[in-house]
Amino acid sequence: MNKSSIIPIGSTLGMIAGGQIGGFFTEAALRMGYKISVWDPDINAPAKRLATNSFTGDFKNKDLESKFEKSVSAVSIEWENVPSNLIKNLEKNIVVKPGSKSLSLAQDRIKEKTFLMKNEFPITEHLGINSLNEITKVSFGFPWIIKTATLGYDGHGQWYIKNIEDVYNTSSLQSNETPMVVEKVVEYKCELSVVIAIDDNQNLIAYPPTENIHENGILKMSISPARISNQIKNNAVDLASNVIKSIGDPGVFCVEMFLTKDDNLLVNEIAPRPHNSGHHTIDVFTISQYEHQVRILTGLPVKPPVMLSESVLLNVLGDEFTNLINNENIIKILKSLDAKLYLYGKTSVRPGRKMGHILFCGLPLKDLIGQAQICQELMSVK
Repeated sequence: MNKSSIIPIGSTLGMIAGGQIGGFFTEAALRMGYKISVWDPDINAPAKRLATNSFTGDFKNKDLESKFEKSVSAVSIEWENVPSNLIKNLEKNIVVKPGSKSLSLAQDRIKEKTFLMKNEFPITEHLGINSLNEITKVSFGFPWIIKTATLGYDGHGQWYIKNIEDVYNTSSLQSNETPMVVEKVVEYKCELSVVIAIDDNQNLIAYPPTENIHENGILKMSISPARISNQIKNNAVDLASNVIKSIGDPGVFCVEMFLTKDDNLLVNEIAPRPHNSGHHTIDVFTISQYEHQVRILTGLPVKPPVMLSESVLLNVLGDEFTNLINNENIIKILKSLDAKLYLYGKTSVRPGRKMGHILFCGLPLKDLIGQAQICQELMSVK
């Protein structure tokens, strides 16, 4: 399929999976004059609130696949765990960005790390194993993080292991029968992410590195720009850019990395889609990651964005959601803090689930961090 031609404004674009990332893509596409078809198994998926056409059903449903394909001129994704065979089928006849190449890479941590090693990118010490029967092959010391090779996200399918007894005493790990990656825990100063947009002609732009703070494996706070030296910022952008160029797929990507105690950068993961740590680009950059996703999908030009303000983004998780929407708390937050509220419209509230985010911008970074901390205290479950 010819990927380089421009998809005319007014055409219908497809989004596979309809969470908050698909929702923000939908908003950007509608603003630019496109229509949207959203396919998600959940009838109440947030992106469907704005969709021109909605498709509800399993991603393996061939009848739905045919109907969805006929409704769109080009397709993008919001989640790397959609079936790779679905993407392979769609890209035979229509434009799909990113394609099955980068998707299959991001779906398998063993394959991803093999790719990074082959291309000589710095990564953590690790070993891929087919089952716990091979755990004795691990030659590096504790502590470890053991991750399922596939289908892990937001801390799911991950175990922190302090010693060999933890391996045998953790029931959920013992019951896992899929391949895994054992990683040596790295001592790091901070976690960083770099969002990259790259078109069919390998024209590439990078957003400045964002500093990320996780709790229990779930992204909690993102600080932009990251509180690191200019040299490390440049090194992070160069590393992320080279990783994505090596993949060779057009699209919007995010490269997550560790900054170690001795100021070295290690690639952690690659996401073949816009990232939750890039939500702030909607408000504090001239072109958001989602507009770039639309531009690349439709063949429109990418352009370096200009940062308008420093920002701090605070994710609202399921166990905090009830406290947030308490009338007294929401009034305090919106009246006394420089807060911009985004709630995603998810109907099912679960602990650890991203229900929305609050963006703080327009002030010096130190003040924004202070406001985010006050907001977090108001939301915290007592």
